[in-house]
Amino acid sequence: MDAVRADRILANQTEWDGRWLRIADQAWNLENANQLIIVGAGKAAAGMTAGLIQALNRSKKNLPAMLGWINVPEGSLPNECNIPSSITVCQARPQGSNEPTETVVAGTREILNLVRNAGPNDSVLALISGGGSALLCAPIEGISLQEKVELTRALAANGANIEQLNSVRRCLSNIKGGGLARACHAKQLITCILSDVLGDPLEVIASGPTILEPEPNPVQAISVLNHVLPGQFANVLAILNNSLRYRPLTSSQVVSSRTERSTFVLANNATAVDAAGQKAVELGYRYWIKSERESDGDAEQLGKKLANQLAATFEPTQIDCLLSGGEPTVTLPPSEKRGLGGRNQQLSLSVLNELHRMGGWPKDVELVFLSGGTDGEDGPTDAAGAFLDQDVYERMMQLSLAPSDFLERCDAYRFFEQTGGLLKTGPTNTNVCDLRVALVRPAKTHRS
Repeated sequence: MDAVRADRILANQTEWDGRWLRIADQAWNLENANQLIIVGAGKAAAGMTAGLIQALNRSKKNLPAMLGWINVPEGSLPNECNIPSSITVCQARPQGSNEPTETVVAGTREILNLVRNAGPNDSVLALISGGGSALLCAPIEGISLQEKVELTRALAANGANIEQLNSVRRCLSNIKGGGLARACHAKQLITCILSDVLGDPLEVIASGPTILEPEPNPVQAISVLNHVLPGQFANVLAILNNSLRYRPLTSSQVVSSRTERSTFVLANNATAVDAAGQKAVELGYRYWIKSERESDGDAEQLGKKLANQLAATFEPTQIDCLLSGGEPTVTLPPSEKRGLGGRNQQLSLSVLNELHRMGGWPKDVELVFLSGGTDGEDGPTDAAGAFLDQDVYERMMQLSLAPSDFLERCDAYRFFEQTGGLLKTGPTNTNVCDLRVALVRPAKTHRS
């Protein structure tokens, strides 16, 4: 997690010498800039802003005038926050509720106004991270905020992955799908990204507010809706179908030709997984490591796969540490049957259920498995995920809990709440998908 701390990443990769702003391996001449306008959204946006300001102040050089607006979740400000008052940090939605609110809509309006009013000698710096889709909301005409929320809920509940979700959201927004870039006529539009999407497709991360290509595709959005939610959301389908008959000006026609646009990813899931691998070596583990490039698929099926990988390490082997990163999906049962949890909790419970089905907790090894969201959030809960060890398993047996029943109801939170396996970190101010860690070693003593 230290390797993907948003403030640290920006602070370490940003330099200012009074003339040139350098981030990563790119540089921009801001000597004659009237203003540096900082906008952003996401779970890491406050940390990114704080790290940027730290680096600018470190130079002791004169700074351009700064103003800005960022939309973040409640409680996501770094402990030592040096963000100047000219940059509004809008805590626009509650923790544990990854959905847009009226405050998000109002904040998005402010962001678009700042960008639209940027002059030809201004520079716009967009700080984008995971969670940005729910923190940038400007519905197109004919779509209400409530309808967008209900649509997103329905897609997620029926197993839509992030690419499918964002292919729909990009078509229904005035800021997603390059909307922010089309609004910008500044000298420069610089986009720094912390990626929460496997494979780093720029148009998908936060639904690509500064990414002009590929353009939002109504045909693709209609296909997703017909596949995931057949016969539902007739109003949305009508608007999408109408957009095929009358397409507004394309991004290539309305975007400013004088704006220099730069976009780059500063960190992603592989950054965190690689750092975990380095730590494993430091601690003396022999590890297997993988960062997925696309969705893991169903969390329950992934749990079975991981449990069998773990079981393979119980025999004499050179591997005693399994590290992976990714993002599975969960298809929720009907609301009247549905419990409480998140994809990491569901995944951990699936691993436990499979180990239980395979004969119970292993007798001759010590084992711990953890799955957590790097943002500190997992579904609509106050947990980042869940972990398994022998104590969790023994409490399950003492309480006569059937993990398969909790799995079926997607009620992993209440299972781990009773067995002591919830992982609670609070907001981490970053977001690069999920991490899974499993450690195995021969048991030193045997419990009765």
